[in-house]
Amino acid sequence: MFGKTGSGAAAAEGEYFLPLGAIEARRYDVIHTHSGFHHRKLLEMQMKRSARQRWVHTLHSVSLDYLFGCRDWFNWRCYYSTLIEGMWSRYADHVIGVSGAVRKWALRWFGIEAEKISVIPNGYAPDGAGGESRREIRQKLGFGPEELVVLFVGRGEDKVKGARQVAAALEELARRYPSLRLLAIPGTGFQPAPWLCRAGQVPHQQMAGYYRAADLFVNASFSEGMPLTVIEAMHAGLAIVAAPVGGIPEVIRAEQTGLLLRRDHRDLVSQLDRLIREDALRQKLGKAARQAAEELSWDHLARQTVEVYRRLF
Repeated sequence: MFGKTGSGAAAAEGEYFLPLGAIEARRYDVIHTHSGFHHRKLLEMQMKRSARQRWVHTLHSVSLDYLFGCRDWFNWRCYYSTLIEGMWSRYADHVIGVSGAVRKWALRWFGIEAEKISVIPNGYAPDGAGGESRREIRQKLGFGPEELVVLFVGRGEDKVKGARQVAAALEELARRYPSLRLLAIPGTGFQPAPWLCRAGQVPHQQMAGYYRAADLFVNASFSEGMPLTVIEAMHAGLAIVAAPVGGIPEVIRAEQTGLLLRRDHRDLVSQLDRLIREDALRQKLGKAARQAAEELSWDHLARQTVEVYRRLF
């Protein structure tokens, strides 16, 4: 929520979420909600807000894209979520899509007017790893200097994240490169293997160290909006192999700031193999990715969001 009075922000009160009663009690100009917000809470919020309060809703994904991505045609929850998200998107005064792909899906399936939806991608926060060197961080995580570490971040139990494909690729590649390791965060969905290191749940403020410890990053998802993990990997200067889904091709330019997979992921092994073998390519792609990520800082994107708020009045 965005308030004009400054009469006690949530952080000042030690709260992470504001109660819905705050909509009536405090004179907020703009109420900003996000995908995944409980549907009943959205209904209550809509009923409580005054006529002068503007509502901005951010779409992080479109559930139908998930269905097409993982072919889970009997996931009725996705159909329901799509219906509800479409309804709220039409009610909102303005919609923000986290990628051009999300905007395209919303225009196609939700019937939103083109001028009512903007694109503001996700971004990254500054590092939280202090002045520790890459070597020091790797030692803390138990990786030797000779080991090449591939980082995977995501819920492996969710088949849309492609953990099964990543595991199969690492199983094959580890036979060629015995020093290859997969650092999986949190590591769910992966079966134990000699090349696997499951980190478990990692607080977000500590994630920068894990990115810094890796040599390259892999995203094999079948559906995405604009994954924060890819943007954070770019900011960390990692060479990236990623699926061409959602907003990923909007930030990863093939052969320039990363490598993009085919949609069927059949080239996952060959693309990872390129980065394992070609140190110069890893360095080149990582450097270019970090430079491209400069436009995706939260400070830069927050200014774009505030400009959306201003245009509502």
